[in-house]
Amino acid sequence: MKNKKLIGIILAVLFLLLLYYTSPLINNNFDGALGYMMKSVQRILFFAVELIIFVKLFKKDSMRSIVNMNCFKDAVPACSAMFIYVVFDVITYVVIGAKSWLNTTMPIVVSCLIFMQLATGLWEELTFRAFVCEGYYQGANATFKRRLLYAGISMVIFGIAHAVECDSLEQAIYRFIMTGVWGFAFASVYLYTHNILVAAFIHFFTDIFLNIHIFISDWNDSPLFIILDNYVQWVMLAIILIVAIVFLYKKPVRK
Repeated sequence: MKNKKLIGIILAVLFLLLLYYTSPLINNNFDGALGYMMKSVQRILFFAVELIIFVKLFKKDSMRSIVNMNCFKDAVPACSAMFIYVVFDVITYVVIGAKSWLNTTMPIVVSCLIFMQLATGLWEELTFRAFVCEGYYQGANATFKRRLLYAGISMVIFGIAHAVECDSLEQAIYRFIMTGVWGFAFASVYLYTHNILVAAFIHFFTDIFLNIHIFISDWNDSPLFIILDNYVQWVMLAIILIVAIVFLYKKPVRK
């Protein structure tokens, strides 16, 4: 039983390393819309293989028991802070902050914001939530402390996974905190609903809007934008963290 609690975390790290070291094969040979589509295919393939491993390793009834529509309505309150952050993000960076946009094409925008984010949401939630948090379901005690522990582990691994992509320590710390809190919130949703498709859908939906800034070429330096970006952003992130803790404390709607 103890081995099963750790094996999911170990496999999540191994899958991350495998994706990390195979990604240059795509990055060095494809760009533009085709590059985004190839990255999407890569993540979908990883998702499919990992899903088979997850079902077999943890003796689940079927793939349908992992990927289904259960508890979608129950997840909405747990995701409320993330939805509010999306509104804040669009207002701050798209409406107020964007001064000019890159001259790009619709295929690039669609492949990046739709296909890439959908594939990323599915793979990251299966890897960093289902595998990492499976140890919680392998234990006998379904307590708040154990849910908090596994959400914290997911937060750290998810944060590090994104921080290693940064070029400077300052940027890495910022990325670790930002993505770590989001990872903690996704873990809270997963542990509350025990439905990876719910977490993946929320991840996909929020990433569509949070990645729009990729296509902004120049920023306004207005006092309002600076306040929102430098200060209010952290308040909104704290709200996400608080709501996540609340729903970790609440009794899960699905065991």
